[in-house]
Amino acid sequence: MTSKLLSVAAAALLTVCSTTAVFAQAATPSTTTPAAATTPSASTPSATMMPSKADIKTARQACQQDATGQALKGQARKDSVKSCLQQKYPVLAKRQTCHDQGTAKGLEKKALHAFVKQCIAAG
Repeated sequence: MTSKLLSVAAAALLTVCSTTAVFAQAATPSTTTPAAATTPSASTPSATMMPSKADIKTARQACQQDATGQALKGQARKDSVKSCLQQKYPVLAKRQTCHDQGTAKGLEKKALHAFVKQCIAAG
């Protein structure tokens, strides 16, 4: 008798849990919106706006696959990936140039950050 009662209770609990999961999945709104698909970072890289980390990661992976397809190794591979990224996102190359200039001037932390920001905006 106790085992039947325990089995019925377990079955009822399982039914409630699975029903709750189904309702929770159905009630979750979609995270993809039409507006998100038309943002500048999703369509084409901008020459003046910094890309998101996810955009850079995706582009880097594509560049790495290109280098793998060309059977590049070592420094040639690194140079190829760097060049590919700079072609896709010229602002990254500009940022690196500005950062190097600021570092050469002896700027650090906040001053360096402000200099790089101003340098990129100057074009």
